[in-house]
Amino acid sequence: MKIVISGSTGNIGKQLVSMLDFKEHDYFLITRDKNKLSSLEDSGATLAEGSLFDKEFLTQILSDADAYFFLPPPNFQSQNMIEEYRQLAEVSKNAARAARVRRILHLSTLGGHLNRKETGLIQGQSLAENIIKDGAKNVLHLRCGFFLENYFGSLQTIKDQGAIYLPVRGSSTYEFVTTADIAKNAYDLLHSTSWSGHEVIELHGTETLSFDEVAKQIGQGLQREVQHVAVPKEAAVDALASMGMSPSYANDLADLLVSIDTGLLKPEFRRGDANVRISKTTPKEFAENLLSNAIH
Repeated sequence: MKIVISGSTGNIGKQLVSMLDFKEHDYFLITRDKNKLSSLEDSGATLAEGSLFDKEFLTQILSDADAYFFLPPPNFQSQNMIEEYRQLAEVSKNAARAARVRRILHLSTLGGHLNRKETGLIQGQSLAENIIKDGAKNVLHLRCGFFLENYFGSLQTIKDQGAIYLPVRGSSTYEFVTTADIAKNAYDLLHSTSWSGHEVIELHGTETLSFDEVAKQIGQGLQREVQHVAVPKEAAVDALASMGMSPSYANDLADLLVSIDTGLLKPEFRRGDANVRISKTTPKEFAENLLSNAIH
């Protein structure tokens, strides 16, 4: 099989690539910088340096591919990330059709069935879903919950104040997953031929948790008390911008969180449905195995 993977140097992509047996299939890894994959030069993988905005480049790489992992990369400095998602999906759709790709696995997010401006960044993935579904005969959207890795952005306040500040009430509930769990499910689906047509799979957390419960579990994993503190959206936007995000991206990310708080942003399917998978890592385990190394 010829399998093309985008986002191969990102948080999810790196973990997906680490699972690959380069003798088993022909893997083409798309990257904007080959140097980041230099350790794989002798692995048998093909390193394809280029941009997902470049239709000619992408069409060439995707030529006669059996599967394409489409991961629209976030751009924290974007002045309009929602429009970038649309453009990325348009280019990938057109390139995949021209290259006659057989299957597309699109990494999306919970709420991808919505097309609501109030959901912020989620609207971009909703647009991407609607566009990329026409890129091949078989397209599957893997919708994921809130990345626990987002809590790395709260390391300093956890360490100094035992607090996590977000523009959502602690009692609000959602699905929390790790990038490792996402990568494992992506690997399985990318190598499977059991799905066909236009499908959706949602990856939910080990259990539906409130933000208060997540903070408590993180505290248990770090062996210190940690509390969730709700803040106004404006304060969150300022804090996110101070971390290097563009004001536009920070605002759209804050809108995503606020839409969880209002109940607008939620999964399309229920636990127990055939197209829902459950992740394996709890917030406590995430804190023990990953956050703890960064905070001490």
